[in-house]
Amino acid sequence: LPVGRRSQDGFVGTKRFLLNESTKNGGLGLTVKPGDKIRVSVWMKGANLVPDSAAAAPVTWAVGYTYGFFKGNGHNDGFNNVDGYPKDMQFVLPNATSFDWKQFYLDIDVPNTPDAKALEIRLHVYSRFVGTIYFDDLTVEKLDMPSMNTIGSFESDLPSYWHKGPDVGNATLTFADDQAHSMSRSLKMVKTATTDMAYWESDNMCDYWSPTFSKNVDIKLGAFVKTLNVNTNPANDDARWYLLYSFYDTNNVKIGDFKLPLPQTTASTSGWVADTNALGSVVLPKDAYTAIFKVIGGKNATGTVWVDDFMFIGRAGAWAGQDWNTGVDMPTGWIYWLPPVGGNDGVLDAGFENTRITKETSHSGSYSLKFDLPVGRRSQDGFVGTKRYLLNEPSVFGKDANNGDIANMMVNPGDIIRVSVWAKGANLIPDSAAAAPVTWAVGYTYGFFKGNGHNDGFNNVDGYPKDMQFVLPNATSFDWKQFSLDIPVPNTPDAKALEIRLHVYSRFVGTIYFDDLTVEKIAATSVNGKQIPRTYDLSQNYPNPFNPTTTINYSLPKSGNISLIVYDVLGRKVRTILNGFQNAGNFQAVWDGKDESGRIVSTGIYFYSLRANDFSLVKKMMMLK
Repeated sequence: LPVGRRSQDGFVGTKRFLLNESTKNGGLGLTVKPGDKIRVSVWMKGANLVPDSAAAAPVTWAVGYTYGFFKGNGHNDGFNNVDGYPKDMQFVLPNATSFDWKQFYLDIDVPNTPDAKALEIRLHVYSRFVGTIYFDDLTVEKLDMPSMNTIGSFESDLPSYWHKGPDVGNATLTFADDQAHSMSRSLKMVKTATTDMAYWESDNMCDYWSPTFSKNVDIKLGAFVKTLNVNTNPANDDARWYLLYSFYDTNNVKIGDFKLPLPQTTASTSGWVADTNALGSVVLPKDAYTAIFKVIGGKNATGTVWVDDFMFIGRAGAWAGQDWNTGVDMPTGWIYWLPPVGGNDGVLDAGFENTRITKETSHSGSYSLKFDLPVGRRSQDGFVGTKRYLLNEPSVFGKDANNGDIANMMVNPGDIIRVSVWAKGANLIPDSAAAAPVTWAVGYTYGFFKGNGHNDGFNNVDGYPKDMQFVLPNATSFDWKQFSLDIPVPNTPDAKALEIRLHVYSRFVGTIYFDDLTVEKIAATSVNGKQIPRTYDLSQNYPNPFNPTTTINYSLPKSGNISLIVYDVLGRKVRTILNGFQNAGNFQAVWDGKDESGRIVSTGIYFYSLRANDFSLVKKMMMLK
C-alpha cells in the first residue's frame, strides 16, 4: 500500500468454517464448544514501513485481523453474525522500517451461545496503513484449558506459559510424565528429520510481579537436559538441539537472541545435565519487556530430548527478573513460587521438589495438586496459584449458585464471592495447626489486582493479597473435604483481576492434596430481617502500634465456637482473648497487652488469630513501649 493512498481499509479473509465439523465438510476439524478457548495465529513479514506510525495511530495505521462467529456457513445464510461479532484486533508491529517473519497470535473465547457454529478470520489492513506486509500460515487450534466452572482444575495436558510450535511432521512434542528433574513433568521432543525445525515456545516470561527483565545484569540462563540417541557433533543449526532466548524492548523491537546448544557430544546423557551459559555472556543493554524461551530441534536434528527446570537468575545476587513455571509441571492457568528462590535458579528444595500434579488421588477428574513436605525441612513457605483472572469477563469463573454466568451478572465493588477448594490430608501431626496456626498451616491467599497484563507488575489493590489458613481436622489424615471463604470485592473500580494461591506455610509438614478450586458470586444473608455480616472478617487492630491496650473488631456470618488468640513471632501462644460459642454478628475485643500470667509483653511483633468453624484469619500488630 503506497504513501498517499485513499484512506480506506480492506481485507482478505477465510471463508466461514464450521466449528465441530471435519475438514471434509467445510469445518475446522476441531471439537469446540461454547466457552472453549482457541488460538488464532498468523505469520507476518514487513518492509517499507513508517516505524512509529502504528504507535501514533494504532487503530487506523495498523494491520491485524478481524475474527467473527456466525450462525452458519451456507451460501444463502447472509451475514448471520453472532451478536457482538466480528471483532477487530490490531497487531503491535516492531518499531522498525522492516522485520522478518514473526508469528502473531490471539487467544479468543468461543461465545457462550449455541448459535456460534462457524468462524471467519480476516487478514486486515486498516485505513491509514502504508507499507508492505506479507501474511502466511494462518492457523486455528483449540487450547486445552482447565474447565472454567472450576478455575482450579489440573486436567490440562499443556503446561502453563508454554505452547507447541507448528506441526512439521515426524516430530512429537509432549508434556511428558516419563522423565522429570524435579516435580513430575518435563518438555519432551522426539523427532527424526523434518521439513523445518520443531520447537516448544514460551509465552512472554516478563509477567506477574516482574514487569521487565533487568538491564546491566549478568544473567545465568539454562535448563536441565536429558538426551537419548540424539545425533552427535552437529555442523550447523539445522542439525542442532538448542535453547533460544529472545528479548524485546517496550516497542517490541528485538534486543537480541542468545543460543545455548544442548549436549550432543555423545548420543545419550547419563542422566540430567545442567546446561548453562558462560559468565558475562548475557547482559541486556536495556530492560526487556518481552522474553520468549524456545526449545528447538533443527530440521535435521534427531533423537529424544527432555528439558526441565529452566534457569533465569542474576549472578552475584543481582535481580534479573522472575520467569514462570520453570519446572514446567503446572498445567495451563497456574503459576508457582517455591523455595529457595521461586524456581528460577533451576533448583527446588526443602521438600518442595516433591510438589507435583498427581494421579494418586483426585476429587474429580484424574489429577490433583500434591504438596509433600517432610519433617525437618527448611522453614519457608511456597504456593501454587492461579494466574490472574479478569473479573467481568466471559467464561472466567463459570457459574454461580443459580447457574448464572458471573460475567453476565457482573461482579461489582462490594459484591461477595465464595472461593472454595477441596483438600485431602495424610501424614499429618494432628495438633500442629492448633498450636501454631500462623506458621504450621495450609490455606490460600487471595488478591485483587488492577489488571493482568504481562507488564503490569505486582499491581495489587491496597490491602491485598490476604492470607487465610484452614482449620484442618485434628487427625493424622482426612478424606476430601471442601474449605470455603466468602470475600467481598473491594470498593474500588481498580479491582479488575483476582488471583488465588494454594499456600503451605513455613512450618507445615505432611501431605496435602488440592483440587477443584471454584469461585462463585453469592447473595447477602440476613436473620429475621436483620442484616448480618456476609463474610468472616478480622479488622486491623487500633491503635497500632499500641501501648499497652488495643482494640480488635471482627465479624462472624454464622454462629459457632470461636477463638481469638495472640501469638509471638515464633508461633508461641501469648494470650487467649476469647474461646467459646458466639452468635453471628459484629464484635469487638480488647487486649490489654498482657500474657497469660498477667505480665505486660515486651516490645515487638505479635499475631492475632481468629478461628471460627472452618476459617482462620490472622493479622499482625506491634507493641511499642
